[in-house]
Amino acid sequence: MKINKFLSLVFLLLIFLLFGCTGPKQVNGRGLNSVNNQEELKSLLAKSKSNPYYSLFGEFALDSARGQSPTNNAEIKSSNEYTKTNVQVEGVDEGDKIKTDGNRIYSIGYNELRVVEILDDGRMELMLHEKLINEDQVNDENQIRIFYNYTYYDCLYITDQYLVVLGQLFSYQNIGIDNEGIDMMLPYRSTNSSIVFIYDLETLALVDKYEVSGLLNTSRLIDNNLYLISNYTPYSDHDELRPWTKKQNQIEFIDYQDIKYLPNMEYQAYTIITTIKLNNQIEYEKDTFLASSIWEQVYVSKNAIYLAANQYAYNIFGVAKDNGKIISYQFVDGKVVYGGAGSYRGRIYNQFAIDEYDSYLRIATTEGWRGNEVRNRLYVFERKLINDTYTLKTVGLIDEGLGKPGEIIRSVRFSKDKATIVTFEQTDPFYTVDLTDPANPKIVGTLEIPGFSTYQHPWTDNLIIGIGFDAVDGITTGMKLSLYDISDFNNPIEVGKPLILSNNSSWSYSEALFNHKAIYIDKEYNMFGFSLYRSNWSNGYYSSTNDYLVFDVDESQESPIQIKHTFSHINYFTDDSDYRQNYWNYNFNIERAVRINNNLYLISGEVITAHNINDDFNLIDEIIFLQAN
Repeated sequence: MKINKFLSLVFLLLIFLLFGCTGPKQVNGRGLNSVNNQEELKSLLAKSKSNPYYSLFGEFALDSARGQSPTNNAEIKSSNEYTKTNVQVEGVDEGDKIKTDGNRIYSIGYNELRVVEILDDGRMELMLHEKLINEDQVNDENQIRIFYNYTYYDCLYITDQYLVVLGQLFSYQNIGIDNEGIDMMLPYRSTNSSIVFIYDLETLALVDKYEVSGLLNTSRLIDNNLYLISNYTPYSDHDELRPWTKKQNQIEFIDYQDIKYLPNMEYQAYTIITTIKLNNQIEYEKDTFLASSIWEQVYVSKNAIYLAANQYAYNIFGVAKDNGKIISYQFVDGKVVYGGAGSYRGRIYNQFAIDEYDSYLRIATTEGWRGNEVRNRLYVFERKLINDTYTLKTVGLIDEGLGKPGEIIRSVRFSKDKATIVTFEQTDPFYTVDLTDPANPKIVGTLEIPGFSTYQHPWTDNLIIGIGFDAVDGITTGMKLSLYDISDFNNPIEVGKPLILSNNSSWSYSEALFNHKAIYIDKEYNMFGFSLYRSNWSNGYYSSTNDYLVFDVDESQESPIQIKHTFSHINYFTDDSDYRQNYWNYNFNIERAVRINNNLYLISGEVITAHNINDDFNLIDEIIFLQAN
């Protein structure tokens, strides 16, 4: 008996030595493991690359699918009334190429930053116009290294104290080795990193700069916390596989123990969540997660970050299944904490197909591409702590009835315990979904009309603007703006006649079709707007034009959405202009509009114009940007 106990203790000791010391270390007991050392990291990355048929999320997905601080500048905060970036979640700001605080308009274009001061009479003054410098570097000593660096601005944010500009740096290097007089040139190798430039809002002086390895996926600003989500793919032939950060020209690699991962996943790249606390003292925190090469859709609420991706997984018969995983990180006491993962079938159309409300996560997905293979679903998840591991567990599901055969999801909008979903192949079924009971979501209403909406915007509690395409027999004929009334949620209707922005046999197109931030929303003046591109056929050639359209919304009219005014900056590009010689280097397309008090400001790559709304939008001032220094 004593011998058996002794052997049992020896066995347990061996287990502890073999696995307790060298095995995966769980982080906070909530489901994530932590990398121990370089050898384990190499093993995880090599495992995924050695199996081309391994699912993006491994067996887990298949199983789950079943069932220097400046002075505080708060006192300079504007008292002007102004419009803001059109975002998905109120209180969660999204980066864009244009921002305003009512005092100034901040804009970026490629590698140029511009700041325009708004004067008391609505006129403008150019305060800052600077250009990032990108230089080639050559070092010719026995070993030749040729570098090419290019940085461009991606988006910007403003707080009470700071102007924050996010950029992307691409570096290309070619290495040659002088071997007995022969230069051996190796293939070009590229690296990329995400850069943060932080300016004092009052003085516009650069106060800090931060760099993190990888492509910038997306970002969000909640209060004074800026969250950057970047993806970094290491080179397999490098000894150093860890991502890095750079501050004050000092590079720091992420500690192995700070690299976290879920068991039984595909480990292709790093997702790095950088939290920048934009207070008097700027602070940086980072969370590193080893998983997918890139997250296709990102949704951020005031409570959590959700990362979603899918990839076809092939079984031994070569049959593909469209599996997906969604992973969450919660905001807890100013920290980013792992919040569980869940699985789904199909793919997510865009970020608006993900939503969180009353502690439940809802997503809409489409599986398949055509015919009877297509299936649209709506999932409801609840975060649960199971066996000391956070899990997003499916508690509600609609797996039939969303769309006719062959129809895929084209747009989704959640609003508290309601959702509206548009599918399309030949017609536009507009579905209303009741989510009052998370465990039993129901399709309660359907409306069929031609075309489809790619974006839905709640105009009031009961009115929704649809921006999309008109279609005849499944073929799009031009952009369409519709107004839907869901006051009777079981019986949605289209209000009056839609506005069709057709262009005869030519095409029309707008960034608003796929980027909600490109849409100017102004409930105060009952207006919205976006930039529209149209082609023209003349003398055997196609040419394109760009106009910025501002629309009026009045549900009492036969056509509730009508064009209120049309703007263009093309007139600044004339035949005798110096720009004519270098046409492709300039951009006169109006990309954004903002309102400050009673004036509308239109911004293109080369011009910003100010128009008095109360005086039939007459021009009151203009700035033509010259080349930055």
